Amino acid sequence: MKVATRQLLSLLFAAFAVSRTATAQNPADAPYYQPLNDRLPPGYNAEILERVRRDDAHWLQPVRVEVPSTAQVSAYSAAPEPLLTGTAPAQFSVATGHLYRLRLAEMPEFPGLELFPSIEILDRLHPPEGLKENYPIPVVFDEADLRAAAEGLLVTRVIYLERPQIAASGDPLRSERAQTVAPGGNAIDLAARHGRPMIIVRIGGRVPSGPDSPPLFFGTGGPLVAGEPVVNDAGVARIPRRSPNPVASFP
Repeated sequence: MKVATRQLLSLLFAAFAVSRTATAQNPADAPYYQPLNDRLPPGYNAEILERVRRDDAHWLQPVRVEVPSTAQVSAYSAAPEPLLTGTAPAQFSVATGHLYRLRLAEMPEFPGLELFPSIEILDRLHPPEGLKENYPIPVVFDEADLRAAAEGLLVTRVIYLERPQIAASGDPLRSERAQTVAPGGNAIDLAARHGRPMIIVRIGGRVPSGPDSPPLFFGTGGPLVAGEPVVNDAGVARIPRRSPNPVASFP
C-alpha cells in the first residue's frame, strides 16, 4: 500500500459530515453513546450495523457515482479486477454491510490522475415496490474533493438521509450542506443526530500497490450488479413542515 506523503496532520483525521438534504437542525445537547466512528478501519462500521440489523442479503441498494464533468468509473469487490467499468454518472447496486473500492480516471480537470476512493455501505433506502432503481444513493465527488485527494489529502464524507420532519423541499439525499468535523471528532455521530447515515466515502491518500495491497483494499466481497443511471429527480415523499420558523444550521 502506498500512502501519500503530503498529507497534512490537521486534515488526517478531519471528516466532512455531508447532508444530502436541506439545512439541518442543531443537534441535541444531551450526550449519548455512539459506538460507530468514521475513524474506525474501513468496513468495521458497516459490519457492526449488518450484525445488528440483519438486512435481506439478496436486496441490493442502487448507488449513483457522479463527478463534476466526466470520468471513467470502475467498481471493485475483493479482487484487483473491476467487476464493472463505465462512464460517470455510473450506477450500480451493492449490499449493505460491505466495503467497495472505486477507481476514478480520465477526468479532464485532472489529466493522468487516478483516484481509488472507497464506499462503505451502512444502510439502505426503502423505495416503492419495483422502483428501487429510481432511488439510488448519490455519491458525489465535487472538484474540491478531487483536488484535495490529488494533493495527497484524505477526505472522509458521511452521506445521510435527513429526517423528513426537518427536511425542506428537494431531494433529501442531494441538497448538500457540508459541515466540518474537528480533528478527533466523529462524523457518524454528527450525521446520526440529523438523520440516518447511509454511506461513508473516503477519498485520497492510498492507491493499490500490487501484491502488497492489504486483503481488504478492494473491498469485503459483497455482491455488485451493474445498473443504468436514472434521472436525478425521481420523486421523494416528504412530510409537510408545520412550523413557519426557519431551520437553524450549525457550523
